[in-house]
Amino acid sequence: MERSLRLPLARRLDRAKNTVCKNASCLRCQSDHAYLKRKRRGRQPKGPVVRAVDLFAGCGAMSAGLQEAARRAGRRLDVRLAVDVDKAAIDIYSANLPVVDARAADVATLFDGKLGADATKSEQRIKKKVGKVDVLLGGPPCQGHSDLNNHTRLRDPKNILYLRMARAAEVLAPSLVVVENVVPVQRDETGVVKAASKALTDAGYQVAGRVLDLRRVGVPQRRRRFLLLASNIPEINPASILERIASGMPDHRDRTVRWAIGDLLSVSNGGVYDTSGRSSEKNAERMAYLFERNLYDLPNRRRPVCHRGGNHTYVSMYGRLRWNQPAQTITTGFGSMGQGRYVHPARRRTVTPHEAARLQTFPDSFDFGDTTSRLVLAKMIGNAVPPLLMVTLGTEILRRLELRTAQKRTPPASSSEALRRMLATRRRDTPGEVALRRLLHGCGLRFRVDRQILPGSRRRADIVFVSAKVAVYLDGCFWHSCPVHRTKPKANAAWWAAKLAENRRRDADTNRQLREAGWLVERVWEHEAPEAAAARIENIVRTSLRLRRRARA
Repeated sequence: MERSLRLPLARRLDRAKNTVCKNASCLRCQSDHAYLKRKRRGRQPKGPVVRAVDLFAGCGAMSAGLQEAARRAGRRLDVRLAVDVDKAAIDIYSANLPVVDARAADVATLFDGKLGADATKSEQRIKKKVGKVDVLLGGPPCQGHSDLNNHTRLRDPKNILYLRMARAAEVLAPSLVVVENVVPVQRDETGVVKAASKALTDAGYQVAGRVLDLRRVGVPQRRRRFLLLASNIPEINPASILERIASGMPDHRDRTVRWAIGDLLSVSNGGVYDTSGRSSEKNAERMAYLFERNLYDLPNRRRPVCHRGGNHTYVSMYGRLRWNQPAQTITTGFGSMGQGRYVHPARRRTVTPHEAARLQTFPDSFDFGDTTSRLVLAKMIGNAVPPLLMVTLGTEILRRLELRTAQKRTPPASSSEALRRMLATRRRDTPGEVALRRLLHGCGLRFRVDRQILPGSRRRADIVFVSAKVAVYLDGCFWHSCPVHRTKPKANAAWWAAKLAENRRRDADTNRQLREAGWLVERVWEHEAPEAAAARIENIVRTSLRLRRRARA
């Protein structure tokens, strides 16, 4: 039984009502923070390969995140093709990621066929060279869509490049497609999102799109992005994955500027990466004004004339970051206080490229090059997709791929007797369940049986007390690895070990999801006496109902 389920009932009720991440002990925060501070990339695991293609790749932020997700899953990343029109970006990509073919080229010249048409000669050559693809990544140019672009905003010709992602999917037939862009892409006058979604659907993909607040995946920025996810694997539902990510980390406070860059206060090696850009004399005066008066927003009278006025929406311009809050969206202008809230919380300067990269969740092991200019660094870092987005998304995707692979490789039964036992195993209404339900009903409790609880999830609970928000699971000793009666099959031992480990992981994940949604979870082992289990559950349910009535009063 999971450790948290052995806590006293009052503490469990309090945790279910008000879960708050304590970052010092949170394993996810520790893993992500260790990732940020990692100095060396190290070797990739020797596990199964994740084959990817990265288009509009930039310097490789999406692939870097996917590589970390693969590493955490015991897999290794193999990038078959990476393409970006910017040679400086591709050079940085090649220096950091395991890529077979990195090209400084226009994606539209490589995938040059019309949507729905047969592959062109260029596309046939690429398909032959690339081979099988698990994940197709891409972040088409977003300047045309961005609300910061007041001139061409929703009718920029570059917006059409979004459709090249759908065309690449038609040609390469990847298992999954991930397209990241700014939120206004949904309002593009040419309807690129709708057209891309239709093309992917016609090609046999399930497709879902959603605006994500990246704070929900642990990025220490107020950054919102539109993610389009497509899958041609029936067991992988894009809508449920995006829903899970959008509601992620409910027990965490937003990660802050201090979480990301607090340890860099004393870092200064004299290089461009760890020094801020020079400020004009006027901006130096503005910074001094902020610090001398302990302000975070510059008064109108201190701003340039173009940034004054009572109704302007540029409050963050010339502003100072706060240690205990997330940063604003990091853009290519992070080196200028006139481009946003980019003044350091404790130093009279703007953030350095290193600090901006950390706020974007690039790890320290990511090498931008010792001789890279400040202008190129600003472009690479500011235009990047925060790698932690792909760490989270990649983890969800790889977990489902692993489960699907395990299910497809179910070995044959070792004997006719083993086959008979497996076929006779009941998913519900076992004798123990029936006995427990009869006792609970006799106590005057009413409940639902075999009920789905969480929206967007197919996971069910055996007995559900809706008003009390208590979910009860009856776990078989073999299938859920009871610490007292668990056994290790000798036949097909490796397969069973993986299967039972996945069951334990799934149980822990179900417990976590329900607790985050405010439910209490009680698990009863198959070997427990029904009378003792019924008494324990009755106490939990009645206590929960009493506390909830008291809270409403």
